[in-house]
Amino acid sequence: MQKEFRVNAGRWGAVLLLPFIWAGAGWSQDLVSKPTTGTGWEADLGRMGFEVPIEELNQGEIVGQKWLAGGECPGFLGAKVYFLAPVPPEKVARAILFFDPTQGKNLLWEDSGSIKIFQRISRPPVETVWARFREALNKLPFDIMVNVQGQKVGTFHLHPDEIEIVSREKSSGWVSVLGKLMGTFQRGGWNDTIAVPAGLGRAVDFDRDLREVLKENGAVRDEFRPILTALAYGGKGGKEKIEINDYWQLMEVDKSPAVALGCGVARAGSGGRWEVADMNYYVSRGYFGSISLYGIWPYGEGKSLVCRIDAVRADSGQLSQATAKMIGESLFLREVESNCGK
Repeated sequence: MQKEFRVNAGRWGAVLLLPFIWAGAGWSQDLVSKPTTGTGWEADLGRMGFEVPIEELNQGEIVGQKWLAGGECPGFLGAKVYFLAPVPPEKVARAILFFDPTQGKNLLWEDSGSIKIFQRISRPPVETVWARFREALNKLPFDIMVNVQGQKVGTFHLHPDEIEIVSREKSSGWVSVLGKLMGTFQRGGWNDTIAVPAGLGRAVDFDRDLREVLKENGAVRDEFRPILTALAYGGKGGKEKIEINDYWQLMEVDKSPAVALGCGVARAGSGGRWEVADMNYYVSRGYFGSISLYGIWPYGEGKSLVCRIDAVRADSGQLSQATAKMIGESLFLREVESNCGK
């Protein structure tokens, strides 16, 4: 039996509607599609083996369930959420892709929500996108992030040469390190990212581990193949039209400050369906990466049915498995609470 949780839909509805008021290499070989029949949310979700709690959704509830088979990578934790949105799929997709959880503000450490500062990044990026980051690292508690020298290996997900750069150049060092990581991702995608230290003699390769988990969950992998491929190649859709959103965010992870680099992509599917994939491909501490997949289907009278699927890579090597699970689940549930106002 799947464990379920329910959250208040009020704030999520406001989140979805607000933007509309303002507006008025090897990866493709891993993702081999299976023949499918039928379209629409029932057929698509059925191919993934998902049972939609449609009665609860029609009552205005948001329903979450456990998800993920990750036996080969026990550090991965997952969940999925269903909800109905009062607008068509294309608008829902853009609201998700360009959603700023801080609404453009620098939130205080004591404020609710794990993300404190969120910044979109243009392609190619310009130096001014790091201004808020530099300012934040001059103040508590984010100034802790410049004190990386002598920290226990794996506390920060930095290689020795990166620790040296940050120790010497402080906030400018972080900008240099993050800029290089972002450039690597945008040029070559996941395949060019490298493992990060996770303790003495240990490293975690989020790209490699995510591929393995998706192989174990082949039905989900195959259903989202085009959007995963675009994300895997650094946000490149080839001939297909893909919308991209690059960003950095400063946040609280397990009561400590952290920075993450992320990329979101969106595309139109068949039968009015839209898809969004959003990934933290680098996180400075606490967890090693996360991905959220959204399937968004027409649901009559201008509404949409949304299924969000999350996977978080925690560190099961440094921590006990139980602790790793609590961290992974708390990250996900905190995000749900932030978006839905539980």
